[in-house]
Amino acid sequence: MSNIDNLVTSLAKELLGEEVLDVLQFLLNRKIEITDDEIANELGVKVNEVRKKLYALADQGLVSYRRSRDKDTGWYVYYWKVNTDQINDILLNRKREILEKLKTRLEYEENNEFYICPEDKNKYTFEEAFENEFKCPRCGSQLEYYDSKKVREVLGKKIKDLQDEIDKETKLGPSNSS
Repeated sequence: MSNIDNLVTSLAKELLGEEVLDVLQFLLNRKIEITDDEIANELGVKVNEVRKKLYALADQGLVSYRRSRDKDTGWYVYYWKVNTDQINDILLNRKREILEKLKTRLEYEENNEFYICPEDKNKYTFEEAFENEFKCPRCGSQLEYYDSKKVREVLGKKIKDLQDEIDKETKLGPSNSS
């Protein structure tokens, strides 16, 4: 299996779980377009099960299809293939999504004051602590002020590193990034 195949497989596993890997692996091994019926027959599973997995993979951009009308039946036939040529774009988009989540979390950390329970280590915003009279709603312990400076620093560093990585990959462009 090539590095790109491994990358596609691990990304699919992370995003969708192991249940889609049989169909993905089948497509990776074939390296050609193939119909959902052919996949189902080869794997010995129901075509609806295969389609469900293909649609999940397509939603993540990992596979795509070409639609063609069958001359005999008039029905559409879908030919599926793995998008190994677009894996860098998929990964770049995934990194951008993660970057946005990190920025949202940093903003939350910067815009709130926190209190923590010394017993169970649950963290509460000032509003939550105030509503509970600065007592832990779970165990009743007195809440202590929590300085989230370290969390903000770590988030800031992760954001900067990820932004630098995205900027570098964006400058390389699709032809140089494979």
